[in-house]
Amino acid sequence: SNAEGDLKTLCNRLTTWRATGILCLILVLIGGGLVFAASCCQFLTCGCCGNSLTCISNVLFGVEVILSIVTWSFAISSLNLIKTGPNVTSTEYQWGFWLFLATGTIVGVLATWMADWAAEDSCLRGVWHCITCRECRKDDDKDDRGEPLIGDSKA
Repeated sequence: SNAEGDLKTLCNRLTTWRATGILCLILVLIGGGLVFAASCCQFLTCGCCGNSLTCISNVLFGVEVILSIVTWSFAISSLNLIKTGPNVTSTEYQWGFWLFLATGTIVGVLATWMADWAAEDSCLRGVWHCITCRECRKDDDKDDRGEPLIGDSKA
């Protein structure tokens, strides 16, 4: 009965990480399609439209990154459960696990960052503007020229 319970737990974990992995793929495909559609809209309308699609893709990419962490956590717990089984001599992570870890999480973070940067109301662009903007860096109202934190060495 204990072995039967372990087998059922293993099947549930395997099903969960496969389903969440497929869901990650679907989120990335939808997010990529939205980025492409937003780029086309911005190109055709000289930048007037498409920002909302970029914002939606940013959310989708962020959800995908979080879901990918959950997915590979289930994969690790599944492999650990397999290791404890009878007659198991060795277990190891195959290339697909490492590929998913790299593309689902690391490249997902980069895609989220780029989608945010592309949006007009970007959080990252706002921080960058505060770092490099002269007006934001004024000492007081008498100072006619603020110094940026980085870049722009013009007098």
